[in-house]
Amino acid sequence: MMENLANVVSMVEETEPAVQNAWVVSISGKEAVVRISGITQQAKVAFSCMIQPIPEDLVLCVQNETGAYFILGIIERPGDQNMTLSFPADVTMLAKEGALSMVSGKSMTLASGGQLNCFSEKAVHKSREALVDFDQLTARGTNLAANFTSIFVISRMINTLVRQVIEKVKSYIRHTEDYDQVKAGQMTRNVDGLYSMDSKNTVMVSRKDTKIDGEHIFMG
Repeated sequence: MMENLANVVSMVEETEPAVQNAWVVSISGKEAVVRISGITQQAKVAFSCMIQPIPEDLVLCVQNETGAYFILGIIERPGDQNMTLSFPADVTMLAKEGALSMVSGKSMTLASGGQLNCFSEKAVHKSREALVDFDQLTARGTNLAANFTSIFVISRMINTLVRQVIEKVKSYIRHTEDYDQVKAGQMTRNVDGLYSMDSKNTVMVSRKDTKIDGEHIFMG
């Protein structure tokens, strides 16, 4: 009986499993070369495979009815576990009924080749040290409240246009190396203590009246 079974030929054709493990040999965009059972095959990265495969990755491959191979996902990556999320076109991350958080233990970079937009009801930016570098900056708003221990500004030119300015400081020192001009419709200065003006030459011109009033006036 056993001898008869040895001579039986199976009528069922042996087929390769639909899903197979493969090793990535090389990859360019969505086109890849994989090694399946020791045979090199051309394959494409499936649309749903967001993590970009790299050479030496152990991936999950499937063959469709036309004989084409597709990489469905990455099973194992030897060495560093770095990964790149790759999308072929525009991407929208939506958390319509909840919050969306991006947390990094080291650093986080946002880079855009075109325009970067941020829209929110309220924004909070907090860091120990910040660097802001612009070629051109336009800032608009209704109210601005700024609280700094010290401010150091270097500029080639500052041009400020405001309707009203109110400044309250404890000490105010201004140093102008070349020319200092103030033009006003009216000017009033109230000094509780000493008002001192020291110059090499002083010219005071009044079109009408000049009044100097004091308990003692010393000239010369």
